[in-house]
Amino acid sequence: MTSKKTLKLRVIEKNQVATDNFVLNFPNVISSFRVALSPVLIFLAIQKNDHLFLWVLSASLLTDCFDGYVARYLKQVTEFGAKLDSWADLITYSLMLFGLLLIWPAIFNSEVVFLLIAFSCWIVPLLVCQSRFGRFPSYHTCAAKITAILIAPAYFIAVIYSNSLFLRGVLLFYIWVALEQVIITSILPRWQSNIAGFWTAALIARKEGDV
Repeated sequence: MTSKKTLKLRVIEKNQVATDNFVLNFPNVISSFRVALSPVLIFLAIQKNDHLFLWVLSASLLTDCFDGYVARYLKQVTEFGAKLDSWADLITYSLMLFGLLLIWPAIFNSEVVFLLIAFSCWIVPLLVCQSRFGRFPSYHTCAAKITAILIAPAYFIAVIYSNSLFLRGVLLFYIWVALEQVIITSILPRWQSNIAGFWTAALIARKEGDV
């Protein structure tokens, strides 16, 4: 006879699968909106329309601040949503770089070393995670969130006031973001999304090691 505890566990697992497969929810719509803005940003960058580019970019970055919070508040956190948010981040940051190259080439040229460092710090964790788990990371660490918050004002200060000091600091901070992601990948026993930091990965590894 199946115990009540077993039935309860099955219900929880069933609900978890349903949550993971629930793709069309409000947080994912917000992330999709950021992706949908990419052609607009590309067009504005090619047209060198700096004012509209910054306004549309602001809308994209603002929605980035809310999708994760809304997902947690509505209890609609899904693996698909974490991946979608990561891809939306990648597209948005790539277009920030694209806009910098086309609209503000002088700033791009003066900061190219720092931009290359940040790009390397972005690509290395991807390759390490792909090598270990066969998929890209989607950790959304606290350090990465801090960088995401700071990169917007740093970018705007650089292009509006021609002062790149803040931008350089944020780009260099990304070295730690990348290092932590590599540490997380090496610690985790299996791929997971939404890992706050290396300490969370260590707790997960320890817990699953005790099972």
